[in-house]
Amino acid sequence: MSNDEDEKRAMFENEILKAHMNELEKQLSEIESKRAELEYIKDGLENLKGQKGKDMLLPFGTGVLVKGKILDDKKVLVNIGSNVIVEKTIDEAKEIIDAQIKELEAVKKLIDKEIQKYSIF
Repeated sequence: MSNDEDEKRAMFENEILKAHMNELEKQLSEIESKRAELEYIKDGLENLKGQKGKDMLLPFGTGVLVKGKILDDKKVLVNIGSNVIVEKTIDEAKEIIDAQIKELEAVKKLIDKEIQKYSIF
């Protein structure tokens, strides 16, 4: 192989590596965003306790809210996947969220390891 071909190949490999690193960093950002959302929901569940009968605004869609009343401050409905909704106590719902956060943290560790592997280049 000529020197010119070696340089072109090295540049091509470098571009692939940069694209891979960008994708990994994008995934990390998405994980952090999802984790923050789950923490926010968990805090909201805790604040729901003792709020029965109080008025609140419910998200109806992007930028649209509906006035509502809290009918039950002990149980919530949780989507457990495949659009299957089950009734759970607030503490059970928080446990589900904690499990989701643990899963996200495990994926984050894998991505961090992958980034470390490539950052030495």
